[in-house]
Amino acid sequence: MNPAPPSRLIAILAFVGFFAVGGGWAIAMPWDGGPDEQAHITRAAGVVGGDVAASPEYLTVPGFPRPLPGTHQTVPSGVLRQSPACFAFKPEQSASCLDETAPSPRPHAPADGFSATGRYHPTYHAVVGWPLRLWPDDTGLLLARLLSAALSAAFLAAATYSVLAWSRRPFLLAGLLVAATPIALHLTGVINPNGLEVSAAIAMWTALIPLVLGDGPVDRRLLVLAGVAAAVVTWTRPSGPLAVALALAVLVGTAGRVRVARLARDRGARLFALVVAVAGLTSGIWTLAMKATELVPVSGGAGLGPADALRVVAVERTYFYLKSMVGQFGWLDFNMPGAFYAVWFAAAGFLLVAALAAGTRGDRLRLLLAVTGAFALPLEMDILGAESDGMVAQGRYILPAAVGAALLAAYTIDERGLLTRPFAPSVTRWLAAAVLPAHLVGLAYTMIRYQHGLRPDVPTLNPLTGEWHPPLGSATALLTATAGLIALGTMIWLCTRATRETAVLPPRRTPTAAL
Repeated sequence: MNPAPPSRLIAILAFVGFFAVGGGWAIAMPWDGGPDEQAHITRAAGVVGGDVAASPEYLTVPGFPRPLPGTHQTVPSGVLRQSPACFAFKPEQSASCLDETAPSPRPHAPADGFSATGRYHPTYHAVVGWPLRLWPDDTGLLLARLLSAALSAAFLAAATYSVLAWSRRPFLLAGLLVAATPIALHLTGVINPNGLEVSAAIAMWTALIPLVLGDGPVDRRLLVLAGVAAAVVTWTRPSGPLAVALALAVLVGTAGRVRVARLARDRGARLFALVVAVAGLTSGIWTLAMKATELVPVSGGAGLGPADALRVVAVERTYFYLKSMVGQFGWLDFNMPGAFYAVWFAAAGFLLVAALAAGTRGDRLRLLLAVTGAFALPLEMDILGAESDGMVAQGRYILPAAVGAALLAAYTIDERGLLTRPFAPSVTRWLAAAVLPAHLVGLAYTMIRYQHGLRPDVPTLNPLTGEWHPPLGSATALLTATAGLIALGTMIWLCTRATRETAVLPPRRTPTAAL
């Protein structure tokens, strides 16, 4: 019988793996190569310099249906570059056009910059922004990106550790693999709080699911992880409190009176509730005071009434939501090769269908609530808000709530005993073999887009050549991400190798359990 691998080794491999994949993205991306990155760079440098709560303002920009909401920030001139980027929404244009914009001759000199994300809660920007203040150039940006990737990797590693050492539900790793999509890890390697929001949401759901739905004593370690992760989700983006509220409503609302009563009597659980309430209240006050829910308008769909917008969503936008939850990179102006979306959809579909087939009525209700709740906000944004703002919703906005569906599905499959112990580790391995390569493909194809520009005739497939290269080199980015994926694959192999022969799960409840 194979001994179980040390949980700390697993956590280290998970951290190194997720950090290195995010680090590959951090190295490979040009300045402003991620979604809204220049706006977040300006915000981060401004917050570290003291512009934490600048007055809400508006900026008129040609091509936008109305003035952009945001704030002005005082930042080092070196962090202000051409924005939107010269290659934004032009997939045929490589990042070589950035060379035409000379860096500031006095990069540390104070300058006034406008940030469309200047009204965001300052926590994320305060943590990652200090390298931009000290080194307002490519070096500072790379260090800030790596710091952002490390924060996200810490939450994903904590989620992995909790699965094996605390909740002892190793099949949750299958849900974690599906939840951590290529766009999620892409976002961890650029300056954008969305990446940390998704990673913290994965850790929050991973801790809350066995904590709320399990039969055993209330585990204080899971409470701590869930509380810290929930607070981070709440403080990253204006929609964060809604993602936390959805998770609690879905899980606590369907846990049953006996379990809810036990949680209510536990002092640690009451402290967790207080932490979440305070985090939500402070985030809400900030959002209202700064008018942070005002959206940046787009031209697509602008002027459509709710009935017409609903038709567009039903016919066209739904597939866009699903695809962009897996991977539409940069400025959402290009996709990875189509087969890799099909693989990811198949993996997610397997978990959901298997959970629905094996689950009780309560399990099915839980999954239904998680899925519909995840899509409720973007649908509201695109259907009711299209007339004034255009259709602004993206798959990355859905992920902080949608990751819960993948993790719930994996938990349900495990809880109902659908997969035998020798079979469940094998399924996890095959899922890892199916989805992990998509991360490298997404990175490589994004590098091709920025280094060559995408050609309309015969596609270019070499990410090591092109008109533009990242400062540390294309090979460095690819090797870093590859090393990370090897670490993640090794981590999965060690976990599944042990659980094939070692019974590590607590007794399962009977399939007849209901709400």
